[in-house]
Amino acid sequence: MKNHVSLPPVVILDITYSGYGAMRSLYPYNIPIYGFTFDENHTETKSKLAKEIIIYSNDGNDLLEKLVSLAKRCKGKPVLILTNDAKVEFALANLDIIQTHFHLNIPTPAITEMLIDKIKLMDFINLHDIKIPKSLSIEAYADIKDIANFKFPVILKPYVKSEKWYNAGLSKAFIFDNRVDLLNMFPILYNIENRLVIQEFIPGGDSDIYYCLVYYGKDAKCKAAFSGQKIRQWKILKGSTASTRSTDIPYIEEETKRIFDLAGFKGFGSIEFKKNPQTGEFYMIEPTAGRIDFQEYIATFSGVNIPLIGYCDQTGITIIPKEKIRSNTVYIDEIFELESAKEYNRLYGLTFGEWLKSVKGRKCFRYMNLTDHSIAIKIGLLLTRRLAGLFVRSLIGKKPQEPADQVEY
Repeated sequence: MKNHVSLPPVVILDITYSGYGAMRSLYPYNIPIYGFTFDENHTETKSKLAKEIIIYSNDGNDLLEKLVSLAKRCKGKPVLILTNDAKVEFALANLDIIQTHFHLNIPTPAITEMLIDKIKLMDFINLHDIKIPKSLSIEAYADIKDIANFKFPVILKPYVKSEKWYNAGLSKAFIFDNRVDLLNMFPILYNIENRLVIQEFIPGGDSDIYYCLVYYGKDAKCKAAFSGQKIRQWKILKGSTASTRSTDIPYIEEETKRIFDLAGFKGFGSIEFKKNPQTGEFYMIEPTAGRIDFQEYIATFSGVNIPLIGYCDQTGITIIPKEKIRSNTVYIDEIFELESAKEYNRLYGLTFGEWLKSVKGRKCFRYMNLTDHSIAIKIGLLLTRRLAGLFVRSLIGKKPQEPADQVEY
């Protein structure tokens, strides 16, 4: 890969999941890309978009040492892009060292922690009249007794998606239809992560979830914003984006900017909302701060290259975007969408024709692209095997196995 030597590099931590979209967004501009991951077997490690992929042990000291070592041998101060909450916490814990060696535009530790820590967020929400579902913060085991005041179903999440939560292979959230099921599962989840939040579940499905992706400059002004609507998630109702489309609902962007403006926000972030289909009201579900989002690439495909805008703001370099402005765009995670569509078919009778209609529009995919051939071929072969398996099972009448919470590929 040829890179323009005068451009400062980008370091993406981690390249898995959200990170691959940032790589695709920046690669066309000849920006040297360095990717970090602790999972050497993951699909993204085969990517040709990065100049170098660095494997670190899942240990804070090893990661910090390798980051600093890389920065010292780079030509120009690298831009660091974070891709999950655990890495945001890591960066905040080592902020002085990291900002010595990297460009990292991130809210102050107090603001970042307030936004990603669901307990600290409550005071801010109450002060600024932000509409959220009824919530219960679990800071001690005994707090679960207050669930008696809630209507079911409820959804349970960790305050912060910590390394412990990720390493346990847990879903982003759990939905409980009754108090008995919640109380039976609670000790297990509390033992893994003892900071939890429980919210009353807003009616509606995956397609009632909306979001706004943003980048705020070093001057705390919004430089880029993009709004979208989810089509399906994996897992259904409580997982990550399987498919999503662009949307133009002014409230989503306006409320996101209002909240982040009030917070004095800087850097990459997003806010997720859920629309109650019975009342039409939008509720803030979850903000992210200091990192890009899982479906970030749909913004680039639609003509709003948020990683590039962030790169230019932090380095002071002007790069004219190549992306065309597109409307009616759809982003599909090939593997998650297959699993989600299978489950929608099983539970709700989703037909192939209905699926085609639901993803109508200008499409881009998480992995299938004309630039990174080894990734595209690997995913294409994997999809072919899985679809062939579905076809064979349909012929012999065998019910598909229940898929696991985490789909590795």
